[in-house]
Amino acid sequence: MVMKTNLTPINDDVKSMKTFFILGRNPELSRMEVLEYLKARGRTHKEVLFEENLLVVEVNEGEKFDIQEFGGVMWLGPVSFEGSHEDFDKYMNRGEIIPADKFSYAVFGNKDVQILKDKFKKERKRAMIKHGRKQIEFQGGEKQELPKADFYIFYHEYDNVTYFGNVTQEYDNTGVKNRDMKKPVRRESLAISPRLSKILINLSGAKPRDLLLDPFCGIGGILQEALLKKINVYGIDKDKQAAEGAKKNIEWLKSEYKIVSSCRIENNDSRKAPDLQFAAIATETPLGKVLRKKPKDSEAKQIIINFEAYIIPILRRLKTIKKSSAKIAITFPTIRTFHADAEKIANKTGLKIYMKPILESRSDQFISRDILVLK
Repeated sequence: MVMKTNLTPINDDVKSMKTFFILGRNPELSRMEVLEYLKARGRTHKEVLFEENLLVVEVNEGEKFDIQEFGGVMWLGPVSFEGSHEDFDKYMNRGEIIPADKFSYAVFGNKDVQILKDKFKKERKRAMIKHGRKQIEFQGGEKQELPKADFYIFYHEYDNVTYFGNVTQEYDNTGVKNRDMKKPVRRESLAISPRLSKILINLSGAKPRDLLLDPFCGIGGILQEALLKKINVYGIDKDKQAAEGAKKNIEWLKSEYKIVSSCRIENNDSRKAPDLQFAAIATETPLGKVLRKKPKDSEAKQIIINFEAYIIPILRRLKTIKKSSAKIAITFPTIRTFHADAEKIANKTGLKIYMKPILESRSDQFISRDILVLK
C-alpha cells in the first residue's frame, strides 16, 4: 500500500526534521494512531511516505517522540539522510554510521544492503546482519521477519528518493507485560490488551489533563493506560464485578506508579452516563459472548444485528455528553464477512465517521473487531 498525504503544512520559516516509524502488525491502524497523536497535540507535521509497515513524518526541528506513548510502533528514529542514490554513496564515505567495532545489525526497507556490507568490511568492522527467526504477520497476510540485533537501520527508497537513519528507540514490552500480568484482577478472554488500549486512546485524540470516558471499562485496561498518559478518566460498566475489578486495578496502579490524574469508576448502564462534556471517548464494546465453536452464518449475522440494536441508543447518549469536537474511538464486532453497518449506525445516532473501520483480527479468534472513530 502506498500513500502520501499532506496533513498539517510545515512552516517554511521553521526548520524541519523527518522521523521514521516501523509499524506493527496492523500498519494502517498504527499509521492513523501516529497521525492522530500529533494532530491532537497541535504538533505541525506532514506525512512523507507510508509503504507497507514504514511511515515517515516531517515535523518541526527539535520535536521529540517517546515510543512508549504508542501501541502500534515497534521502532523509530530520525532520518539522517534524504537524497539521491549517488549522494548516498558520498554520505556513506563521510564517516562511520555505527559507533562499534563488533556488532549485529538489521535493516528495514527495500534497498539492497550490499553498500552497508561493503562499508563495514572496508572499515574492518565485525558486523553480522540479522534476519530473525520470529515473524510478524500483517493484517493482509504478509509476513516480515522480526530480527534481534544490536543496531537497527532504516534504508528505503520511495519516489526515487533514498531515506536512511538509525533506530534510536525500540518498543519495550517488558514493563507493559508486567503491568498487565501483575494487576490484581485479570480477565484472560475479555480484557483489552495494553497495546490496543494505547491505540484507542491515541485515536480518540485524548491528551494530558483531558477527561476521557470509557463507557464499557471492564476491569479498566483503557483507564490504566490513559492514567499513565496523565489523562483524567471516567469509567462505566454495568457489570458490577467488572467495575469492582477495575477499582482494584486502579488502586494497584496508583500504588505502583506516580499517578497524578483523577479517576472515577461507576457501576451503571452507559445509557445513563453523566453529562460531563468529555474531551474524548475510547472504548472496547462488548464483542459478544465467548464462542467455543465457529458460528454458523445465520448465528454470526444475528450476533451483528443484536449488536447494532444494542449500540445505537448508547451512542446517541454519548453524542450528547461529549464536547462537539470530541472523538469516539470504538470497536465493533466482526465475524468473518459479517460486519456491523457503520454507516447505518452513524446515521441513526447523528454521528459522523471520522475514521473508516479498520479490521483488527487474528486467525485463532472467531470474533474479531473493526476499529473506527466517530465524531
